[in-house]
Formats: sequence, structure tokens, C-alpha cells
Amino acid sequence: MKNVFKTKGDGSFVLQTRMRKRGAAQMKNVFNVMRFEYKGFVSAKSFRVITIVFVVCIIAAMSLPQLIGVFRDAGIGGEKSGKDKAALILSGEALTNELYKAAFTPEALGGISKVEWVDLSKEPPGDAALSQAVKDGEYLFALRYAGGTPCEFFAAGNRMASYTAIAPISDYITGVVKQVNIAALPADARDAVVRISALEAEPEIIDIGGNAQNNFWIGYVLIMFLFYVIMGYTNYVSSSIVTEKTSKAMELLVTSVKPLHLMVGKVLGVGFAALTQVGAIVAAAAVGLLANLPYWRTTGSGLAALTQGGNVDASIVCILIVYFLLGFFLYAFIAAAFASTVTKPEEAATVTTLPIVLMMAALGLGFLTLSGAAGKTLVAGLSYIPFFTPITMVARYTIGDASAGRLVLGAAILAAATFAVATLAAKIFRMGVMLYGVKATPKQIWKALKSS
Repeated sequence: MKNVFKTKGDGSFVLQTRMRKRGAAQMKNVFNVMRFEYKGFVSAKSFRVITIVFVVCIIAAMSLPQLIGVFRDAGIGGEKSGKDKAALILSGEALTNELYKAAFTPEALGGISKVEWVDLSKEPPGDAALSQAVKDGEYLFALRYAGGTPCEFFAAGNRMASYTAIAPISDYITGVVKQVNIAALPADARDAVVRISALEAEPEIIDIGGNAQNNFWIGYVLIMFLFYVIMGYTNYVSSSIVTEKTSKAMELLVTSVKPLHLMVGKVLGVGFAALTQVGAIVAAAAVGLLANLPYWRTTGSGLAALTQGGNVDASIVCILIVYFLLGFFLYAFIAAAFASTVTKPEEAATVTTLPIVLMMAALGLGFLTLSGAAGKTLVAGLSYIPFFTPITMVARYTIGDASAGRLVLGAAILAAATFAVATLAAKIFRMGVMLYGVKATPKQIWKALKSS
């Protein structure tokens, strides 16, 4: 009896050992395919060039305002150092009325626009000469004024600062005209009009969850980034499988690696290669932000205000990585399954139709979420549908509608859905890679899905 039990025990041990070795061999096959795909992707010249170009462009774009300021201060680029000049041409009542004369001096106007005013009223140039001077950059803009509300503003079409000066100068002229008209009233009415005209609303803005406009633009950038990277790398997975399938290279691969291991290894390899590239891009954006944020704040740039979304902090990096990877794996497994059924290169475009449609729907829902056009309950419900989760959850987080618990729940549902899709995709892939010259029919796909 002891020998029998011992034999059974030894047999069980041997079986367990064989199962462990088999599992290790399967993991090794997946790892080998993943490593091959990762190295092939990362070592490609196009990958390195695109990554370097994106990193350099992002840092350069974020540093552009600071670089322009440095060049302007140094007098580089054909522009004179110091302030830009603006021409002032007064006539009519603006030269005779004391209030107008006091209000329209270079010194008085210096407080509303950061330019050096040049008074040309004594020898006013004609329209052609004045336009040419502005066009040539001698003046940033020119103001011709004769009193009252009408005025002529010569703006340079190639200088954005020329147009941004219009609004404050128009407001200044409006205020001066009001003062002139009030001064013409009888003394008893003048004080009352002054008091009434000085009345203004004094709103105290309390932003709940940050500035809505900033939240929208931050969310817009994030969801567009997710959309393009997920779809871009998903297309790479499908095109790689289509190329191998139509070139008969798949026949050689499946003789040494099981179809399941091949599909999972490919998706994981491309996924981690994509994470490498995305990580480099995100790191470049972080470096550019940290390097330029002090300058933006010092100069009062609108870019500094844009970073004050109110809801976005350093955790956005982890959120983006998690939802990018899960979203990519979900769509990549779908694309891999359909790509395995392709028999001709011309059919490759149809492979990504379903992922593109689903991602476009998710992107549209993300825009509705950011703009607040969709009902909050509707958005909350749709954001837990796995195909929409990567985009909509990030959009909800940006506007302050996704707590940590909701983000974790969304990621958990997305992970479970990805596992389920991968299981079904493996069945289709196993069937599809064996078909050559014959396109898989819906009946065959359904049969493959029902197989154990």
C-alpha cells in the first residue's frame, strides 16, 4: 500500500512538474515573440526619427515664447531691441479740446499699450506712407484720431500683437469720449452723471473645479492625444499581421509558435514599444512645462493660466499610461483578430473599420463630456462601456467628474473587457491564420467563437 501511494504521489509530482514546464515554455514563447516585436519596432529608423522629432518639436514649441523674448532682447532676427513703436496722428477736436490733448499724449497712452508712441501730428503722413511704414515694421500699428468715437487703426497683418492692441485702445477712447461729453454738461448734472457712469458690476468669480475654459482645452489635448496614439499603434498591429499573412510568413511562424502565443506576443511587444515612445513624448512635455512655466508666469502669458485647470495634477501621467495601455490592448486584440482573416493586402483597410468607428464614437462622447452638452448621468453611464472608457474617463477626470474610485472602477471594467476580448480574439486568430486563399465567413468566425 505504501508503494502504491508513493507511486501515486510520484506521478502527481511528475504531472505537476510537466505542467509547470509547459507553462514556462508557453510564457517563454510569448516573451520571445514580444521581445522580437519590441526590438523590431524600437530599432526601426522611422521609430527613432519620429520619436526624436516629436520630442524636439514639443520642447521647442513650449519654449518658443521664451526664445522669441530672448531674441528680441538681443536684437536678433532683424528686429530692434527695446519696445515696438506706434504712430499717433491727431487732428480736429483732438488737437483743440484740452481733455483730448491731455489724454492723447505719448505719456498718457503708454499705460494702455506696451509700445513707444511717436506723435506724427505736426507732419501727418498720407495713407499710403503710413500703411507702408506699418507693413515694413517701422511701426507695430498706427492710430489716427480726430475726436469722438470714430478712429482709424492701421494694423500689421503679419503681427498678432498689432491686433491685440485694438481692444484696449478702443476702450480707452470710449472712456475719454465719455469724459469729454460729461464735461460739457451743466455743473449740477455733471456730478450725477459721473456717479452713475462710474457704477460697474463687481462679480466675485468662484470656480467650482477650476476654470471651465482651461479644463476644456486641457481635456481636448489629452483625449486627442489618446485617440491618435491608440489608433496609430492599433493600425500597426493590424498591418503587421496582414503583411505576414499575405506574404505567407505566417506559415513559418505558426509552425514554431502557437497562434495564441503569436497574437499575444505581437500585441504586447507593440504595446510596450508604444509605451516607450509615448513615455518619451510625455517626458518631453513635462520637461518643457517645468522649464518654461516660470517664464510664462513672469510675463503673464496665457499659457500659464491654461495650466491652472484646477483638476489636473501629476497623477494625470499615471492615468494616461493606464488608460492608454488598456485601451490599446482592447482595440489591438480586435484588430489582430480581424487581420488574421484577411487574404489579400487590399482588404487591410477593412480590418480597422470597427476600431475606428468605436474610437470616433468615443471621441465624440469625450467632446460632449468636456463641453457639458451631454447629460451628466448619460456620460457617467456611457463612460463605463469599455470601448468608450479610455477617452471618456480621461475627459471626466479633466472636468472634475471622475474621483479616484471611479477611475479605478473604470480601469477594472476595461481590464476585464480586454481579457474577454483577448480570449475571443484568440479563437478567431487561431482559425484565421490557417486560412489561405479563402476569406473567413461569418459562419466560420461564429463557429470559432463557440469553440472551447
